Amino acid sequence: MITKIESSSNAVFKNTKKLLNSRDRKKGRLFITEGYRSVADACSHNADIEYIIVNEDYTKECFDDAYRVYRFSNKLFDEISSTVNSQGILAVVSFVDRDVRDLAVDEVRRVVYLDSVMDPGNMGTILRTSDAMGVDAVVLSKGCVDIYNPKVVRSTMASIFNVPVYFDTEEGEALDILCSRGFDVAGTFIDGSVPCFEADLRDMTVIVMGNEANGISDAVADRCNLRISVPMHGGAESLNVGVCCGMVLYEQMRQNIVSGGVDNG
Repeated sequence: MITKIESSSNAVFKNTKKLLNSRDRKKGRLFITEGYRSVADACSHNADIEYIIVNEDYTKECFDDAYRVYRFSNKLFDEISSTVNSQGILAVVSFVDRDVRDLAVDEVRRVVYLDSVMDPGNMGTILRTSDAMGVDAVVLSKGCVDIYNPKVVRSTMASIFNVPVYFDTEEGEALDILCSRGFDVAGTFIDGSVPCFEADLRDMTVIVMGNEANGISDAVADRCNLRISVPMHGGAESLNVGVCCGMVLYEQMRQNIVSGGVDNG
């Protein structure tokens, strides 16, 4: 059954609109994911979906057999949509809380640690790339952008539902935990002493990416037992963090395939 809503005073509309604000997202532990593919992936990955909203022109599957579905007027829907050319469907989904202390060596072999990555586009690119490269977990420092920001969620192209994301409670605590369990920690530096193509980045390695402007913080850098770089031969001073992360993760995947540690299919 689909419930129609046309009034801006409706509680569902007002509570959904609040989720466009980071503070209200964190308070309610809810976020919005928009677009048919993203909603379908949330369903298929058994995400905790509170409800689904469609606009009055939406004609595709509404998933109403399994979830509460509301049909908003186009005017109301446009007020909560964050895309220019909306597909007319979105879902409100619960946050997933994962404790870094639960990271298990027998289940997690390749990890990305993000140290104060602030740009939503970069964050989304890194999560999507981590998904494509078979990363087992992504850990975010406290200084990172809100991954439930609509821009981040949209740019992940639904990978936010595929890659387990953990939140570091204290700066570098997750790295201390992983180090104690036998992981190498490979930080990316402009002046890295070892090109990533020459470093051993196979299983049991954490790839650390730093802030767009300042790189890896001193506290996190002190925990890196490997300093790696991406060799550059042009005139650019540095690479975009999302691009750099993709190149390092591809090299890690390549090394695992060559050594027989990853199925390349």
